[in-house]
Amino acid sequence: MSKEDNRGLESLIRGAESLIHDIPAPRSPGEDLDPMEVLINEAAKIQAGQPLSDLVEPFADGSVQITVSSDELIVLGTFFPPGGSGKPLELGAVQAAIDTLGITTGIDWEAIRACIQTCNEERSRVSDAVIARGLKPINEVLPFLVITESLKPKEKVEDIEAARIDFREISPFILVKKGDVLATLVPKQNGAMGTTVRGAAVAFQKESVAHPKPGRNTEWRQDVVLAACDGRLQLNVGNFWVDEILDIRGSIDYHVGNVNFKGDVVIQGEIRDGFHVKAGGSVLCLGSIEACQIECAGDLVTRQGIMGKQKAVLFVGGTIQAKFVEGCALDCGGAIFVRTSVLNSSVHTRDRLDTGERGIIIGGKIHAQNGVSAAQIGTERGPKTEIHCGIDFKIEQRLIWIRDKNIALAFKLREIENRMKISASTRNVLSPLRDKIKTAIHRLNENARSLVSNLDRNEEASVAVREIVFPGTYIEICHVSFFVTCPRRSVTFRLDKASGKIMESKYERQPAVKQKS
Repeated sequence: MSKEDNRGLESLIRGAESLIHDIPAPRSPGEDLDPMEVLINEAAKIQAGQPLSDLVEPFADGSVQITVSSDELIVLGTFFPPGGSGKPLELGAVQAAIDTLGITTGIDWEAIRACIQTCNEERSRVSDAVIARGLKPINEVLPFLVITESLKPKEKVEDIEAARIDFREISPFILVKKGDVLATLVPKQNGAMGTTVRGAAVAFQKESVAHPKPGRNTEWRQDVVLAACDGRLQLNVGNFWVDEILDIRGSIDYHVGNVNFKGDVVIQGEIRDGFHVKAGGSVLCLGSIEACQIECAGDLVTRQGIMGKQKAVLFVGGTIQAKFVEGCALDCGGAIFVRTSVLNSSVHTRDRLDTGERGIIIGGKIHAQNGVSAAQIGTERGPKTEIHCGIDFKIEQRLIWIRDKNIALAFKLREIENRMKISASTRNVLSPLRDKIKTAIHRLNENARSLVSNLDRNEEASVAVREIVFPGTYIEICHVSFFVTCPRRSVTFRLDKASGKIMESKYERQPAVKQKS
C-alpha cells in the first residue's frame, strides 16, 4: 500500500475505536439499571438541550461520486462537502474510488486536489468536474486536392461599371495560363491509436475528404495539378478542367479577321462592323459590339453596348449582358439583361428581358417567353413598341416556316394540277411530283399539330413597368392582345385565364435576371 493508503486506514481504525470506547459493558446480575440504557438516556437529555441552530446541518463525511462515459474517454466527478462535524474529503478516498473503477490513464490530480479543496474549505458541492481524460484516436485522412484559393468563384460584382478591368470580376470566366497551379495535393495524414481511461486501446478510422478530380487540359507535376494550356477554368462539385480560350488582345478588325473558334473567346477590344465571330463556348467583349454577326453556344457578355445599325445579328445559346442594345436582331436561349436601353431592335429570348432601374424599351419587337421588366416602355410620339410574352418563339418560328412552306407548296400543287388538266401528256411526268408535294404538305401539317400544343409555354408571364408605359404600345401574352391607349404608371400586365383578357395591377418587382459572377 502507498503511504496515503496507510494513513487513511489508520484514521479509519482510530475513528472506529473512539466510537466504541465509551460504550459500557452489558448489565451484570444484581444491577438495577442497564448501563447502556443510562448512557442513551443521558445522551438524549444532552441532545434535547441543544439549540436548534446546532441541528441545522446534518452529520456527513465528505464524499465523491465518479462516472465514466460510455466511450470511456471522459471521467466526471461530483464532490460532496462534509456536513456538520463530518470528516473532510481526503485525497485517499478519491483515489480509492478511482481504483475501484479501474481508471488508470489520464487522471488529472491537480483538478482533483482543487475540487477537494473547494469542497472542504468552501463547503460547496462541485458537480461534473472532469477528473480524467482518455486519448481520442486521430483518424487517418487520405490524400485530397484543394483548389487554389485565388481561383475559387468570387462574389458577384453588383456594379459592373465600378469593377476594375479584371476578367474574374467583370465576366463569368475564371481565366488561367498554362502552368498555373490549379490545385495542390494535401498528403495523407497518418492516424493514431487512442486510449481509454482504463488503458484500453481505441482504433482509428480511415477518413476520405470529398474533392474534385482533375479533367482535360490539366497535368500532374509532383503534388500539384497544373493548367496544360491557357483557358477557362471550369469547376463543379466532382471535377475541374480547363477549356481552351482564344484571347484576342485587340479588336476584331482587319488585323484579326473573322473568328471561328470551338471554345470561349475573350476580346479585349471591340467587334467592328461587318466581322463575324463564331464560338463553341461563350464570348466576352470588353469593348463595344458594332454591326457584326455573332454566333455562340454559351453566354455573350459585353462591358459596353451593342450598336447594330440595323445590321447586327446575334445568335446566343446562353444569356446576354450588355449596357445597351440598339438596331439589333437578338436570338437568345437564356435571359437578357440590358442596363440602360433597348432601342428599335428585334429581341427573342426563351427566358426574360430585364433592364436596369432606369432602363427603357423603345421601338422594335420583343419576344420574351417569361416576361419583360423595364422602367419605361414606348415614348409619347416615338415608334411603335411591341411586347410578346408567354410563347416559345422557337416553336413560333418553326410554325411560321411551316406555314410559308405550305403556302409555297400549295401554289406549286395547283400549278401542277392545272398543267395536268390542260395537257394529258404531262400526267405521267407530273403525277409522281404531285404525290410528293401532297405527302410533304401532309407531313408539314402533322409537324405543325405537334408543335402547336407546346407553343404557349408560360401563362404566368408578365410585363412589369416601374415608371410609365406610353400609348401605342402593343402587349401580347399567349396570343391575347392588349393596346395601351393612355399612359399607365407603375403597372404590371398579366393574363387572366378565367376571362381570357390581359389585366392591369399595381407594379410588382419581378425576379431579377441572375447575372454571371
